[in-house]
Amino acid sequence: MSRMRAKPNHSRKLVPRIGIAVGALVLSLGLGFCLWPDGSPLPDPDSSAMEPQVAAKIGEARQAVLTAPSSHEAWGRFGMVLQAHRLEGDAAACYRRAAELSPGEFRWHYLLAHALRDTDAEAALAAAEAASRLKPDYAPAYVFRGQILETSSRFDEALGQYRKAVELDAENAMAEFGLGRLSLARGKVQDALPHLLRARDLSPEAAAIHGALAQAYRQTGDMESALRENRLASQHTETIPITDPIHYAMRKESVSSIAQLERAIEADRAGDYATAEALYRDLVRLRPDDANIHARFGDTLARQSKLGPAKVQYDAALAINPQSASAHYGLGNMLNFEGDYGEAARHYRAALETEPDDARTMLNLAGILAFQGELPEAASLCRRVLEMDPKGFGPNFQLGRVLNQQSSHREAIPFLQVAIQARPDSGPAHRQLSIALVGINDYAAAWKEVERARELGEKIPPNLVEELRRRVESGGHSKSG
Repeated sequence: MSRMRAKPNHSRKLVPRIGIAVGALVLSLGLGFCLWPDGSPLPDPDSSAMEPQVAAKIGEARQAVLTAPSSHEAWGRFGMVLQAHRLEGDAAACYRRAAELSPGEFRWHYLLAHALRDTDAEAALAAAEAASRLKPDYAPAYVFRGQILETSSRFDEALGQYRKAVELDAENAMAEFGLGRLSLARGKVQDALPHLLRARDLSPEAAAIHGALAQAYRQTGDMESALRENRLASQHTETIPITDPIHYAMRKESVSSIAQLERAIEADRAGDYATAEALYRDLVRLRPDDANIHARFGDTLARQSKLGPAKVQYDAALAINPQSASAHYGLGNMLNFEGDYGEAARHYRAALETEPDDARTMLNLAGILAFQGELPEAASLCRRVLEMDPKGFGPNFQLGRVLNQQSSHREAIPFLQVAIQARPDSGPAHRQLSIALVGINDYAAAWKEVERARELGEKIPPNLVEELRRRVESGGHSKSG
């Protein structure tokens, strides 16, 4: 629900010093000055503080209106370009003109509503209602009105809008979340839970949904589930996606470095690494001193196994910001892969100085420490992660393996069992559990784990397999030890 505050309208107010008839003549001569029928000027934002590519795109869209002042598409696109770069006031003026030129065009009414959202809620509602009269089956318009009404404490009306959105689009996570959130706020936790659970299924990475579920479970007394959802809320940072093609088309008009970074991140998450890489190459040219961009670019390259170029980006990030946790973590991974464990551990420790509770870094460092025989510190790191993620595969598996190395086999078993519950198809987990079971002389159970590990592709030394088979066949079932 949180939104960035609208930036001030930086339009340069060109007060005409000549009559409308003369203004029309100027327009007809194409001298770059345009008056609307009411005598007000065509928006002309101050570009002095803009990134060059942003100023160029706004200028191009403005020129298209000067070339075709009767085209609703030209006016509407100019509005989209302005709004995409957070110039909502100017954008609203353009959408109004586009709607005047083409009253039946849904897009301009709907985008006008978005442009007015932060400055005039009632006008935004009116524009959204006009849009829905033109296209009554567009679910995002009802979500939009639900959000405006909810912000205005008109909760009954907001519920009605969210329900309508769900009727039109059963996959709408934001509408389900709105229904659950409002029901929870009214103390109707049993009504809220189905909607929140549905929203979570539709958008499992959204932190806000997990936070609301934690609150709901606390109210029902289910503290285990509340703690789980709290943990997930702290781990995830995603917002709830809204499937809104019209609004998305407007956002795509942005060429600002911030928008390009958002698109690069989205492409990377979708596995479209070629697009992400192209965007990051542009970004490091536009913002060469941004350590975060270099580190993210390194991550995208690493995911494509372009390890050398990835290291270059991580090094560039650290040259700019020696405390960049993401760059230290990424470089640590590269060095770990190359077998330079001492340097990898150094970078993981540097990452933890900035982000001491990062679970991935702690587990990777624990793995190196275990390999180097520094078992007490490795176990301590695993236990710290377990406090944050008691059912997670990583900390349970890693701790179980470290305990096996310490010959604490009986203690290792429950952790490895939890790891297998989290990831039943993990061959290494089954293998480690078999080691622990052999350590307490439960050969029959160990044999089952070995067989499962082999089914999953784990390579078990043949002599160990034969020795275990011999013990099982000879009746070695003792669990003492």
